[in-house]
Amino acid sequence: MAHTLEIISKRSTFISVNKKGKIMHGKAFNIQFLEDQNLNNTIYVGFTATKKIGTAVKRNKAKRIMRELARKVIAKYGKINSYYVLIARTPIFEIPFHSQEMELKKLIA
Repeated sequence: MAHTLEIISKRSTFISVNKKGKIMHGKAFNIQFLEDQNLNNTIYVGFTATKKIGTAVKRNKAKRIMRELARKVIAKYGKINSYYVLIARTPIFEIPFHSQEMELKKLIA
């Protein structure tokens, strides 16, 4: 069942997910996860691509890849009342999209 995804926009939310949540490491990206019962049956997703990834063009491409992954995987398999923050890593450009989908399913399961 697909759920509605909301985008995390406040920096304070990113910081609280970083401090209180748990992190799962993958090859193409890392995921920070925090469950919160006060979210009214919604899944919140945030995306981060640091300057280590490369220029603005590469960072934007990494975010586009992660947004599409969130639409396909987290909307379908994510836990409601949760925050997910996807953090891009450099191999995100070399790993095929299908492999990234499978990796994300494994990480959030």
